[in-house]
Amino acid sequence: MRVVLAASLVLGAMSFGTGCRGRNLAAGLAGTPAVEGQARCGVTKSQARPLIIEWPSPERATLEGLVERGSGLVAVRYEGCEMELVRRCQVAGAYRYTAVEPKRDDQMFRSADELYAKIPIGAAQLEAELERHGALALEMTVVGHYEAAREQVTRAELRGECERATHVVSMVTVGAFKLSTAGGAEVSAGARVAGGPGVGAGSSAERGFERSDGEPGRCSYSGGGDSAPPERCGALLRLEVEPIREPDEVKAERERRPCPRGSVLVEGGRFRPVTVREGMVAIADFCLDQDEVSVGAYAACADDGPCSDAPTTVQAEDLTPKARAAHSQLCNGGRRVRGKHPVNCVTWHQAEAYCRHRGGRLPTEHEWEWAARGGDQERSYPWGEEEPGPRLANACGRECARHFEDTHGEAWPSLFDANDGAVGTAKVGSYARGAGRGRVNDLAGNVWEWTASPEITYRTELDERAGETVVGVRPDTGNRVVRGGGFLSEEVKELQSGARALRNLKERRADLGFRCAFDP
Repeated sequence: MRVVLAASLVLGAMSFGTGCRGRNLAAGLAGTPAVEGQARCGVTKSQARPLIIEWPSPERATLEGLVERGSGLVAVRYEGCEMELVRRCQVAGAYRYTAVEPKRDDQMFRSADELYAKIPIGAAQLEAELERHGALALEMTVVGHYEAAREQVTRAELRGECERATHVVSMVTVGAFKLSTAGGAEVSAGARVAGGPGVGAGSSAERGFERSDGEPGRCSYSGGGDSAPPERCGALLRLEVEPIREPDEVKAERERRPCPRGSVLVEGGRFRPVTVREGMVAIADFCLDQDEVSVGAYAACADDGPCSDAPTTVQAEDLTPKARAAHSQLCNGGRRVRGKHPVNCVTWHQAEAYCRHRGGRLPTEHEWEWAARGGDQERSYPWGEEEPGPRLANACGRECARHFEDTHGEAWPSLFDANDGAVGTAKVGSYARGAGRGRVNDLAGNVWEWTASPEITYRTELDERAGETVVGVRPDTGNRVVRGGGFLSEEVKELQSGARALRNLKERRADLGFRCAFDP
């Protein structure tokens, strides 16, 4: 559940105790502050979606710039009613702006309790104005939100100087507001403050009080396609932050959410996959089958009805009639004696339907690669750095080469000269030495594996504000990414953790199967 906290932004140096790392650092700070004058902040009882209209203009401009820049999520240290930007802490992610039809929200504050409940940031300063004038009126117009695509962040994902960070900003609501003396008191025009467009302030017992930012008349709506707020209507109104999850907290949660039988938990993190030129990709925790789906397991699904029978022939445009006949002999679907071998010769839709029947899904190619690399261990091969051999993976060894030499009547290349024990597929889990982290078997060799990811073409485009940028485009080719190499692999690179290829989702190949992933 998203936690919403109120805070005032402090950019200067601050001295805080680091506390213990045995539990969520944010929770350790979330007691009622001991600092004099902040006792009413009541952090543990913070109201959902608190107003933050009392931020000073320079700090507001700084946060606006960080959110709009798209270079990562904003990390902060939260304590009491104060928040400090942790600028040198890098958090993978970005904010996306969503426009809404302008909405008015008028409120009246007649007591200090109401101020601390709804405007905890700067409430101590506003309390004096409230006492002087009797009541304060808020006129607010909301035009949109900057929202992070992800909410939860673990400490293991942070990079840089992040020791002081306790939260990340997960949403910023923007628009325009005016906070002023209630009852129509005469108010000064105020003065423009550097770093805050349209900000005005003025106060005296005679003149009344006003605090404002943005111009409601500028808060237009053009149908939801805007990528930023209208000019002069982008004032920060509300702030939501999510506590950074500490290692012990994550571990305890993982223990409460076991994976389905036959699968293991792959702890999330962030890395740069082979397909990404710049930046990092964040991976959430997920469960992954230890073994490729077997003939017996798939046949049980077909017998029950949800799955169609595994084909006994191959189909691919790049295979000649002679090759189709030879490869079809290696399909396992109609051979129940091969029940412990991986099911092969299945289409992408058949693989996806089987996983869905089990309550899971096909893994994305980035999830698959993260698992093959051993997560943050960045392994070159699922088992480590040792070059592929017949005891590590089922690839095209000498027995494979001889089979196809006899079949095709021509020389056939092999990955290694030794015999790995299988012309076609091998029983799942036969190469224990080649298992990946968490004892996940056959991430290299045996059969390539379908993933959920469609083909993506990367191109460079010119953005007037950001310069050149790399954009991913999904062409309508019907292709899906496959990973991991198979028993026909004759090159070392096909068994590397980043190895990938494209296959049409209707193809059926003897060296292509799958395994399932699950959300814990």
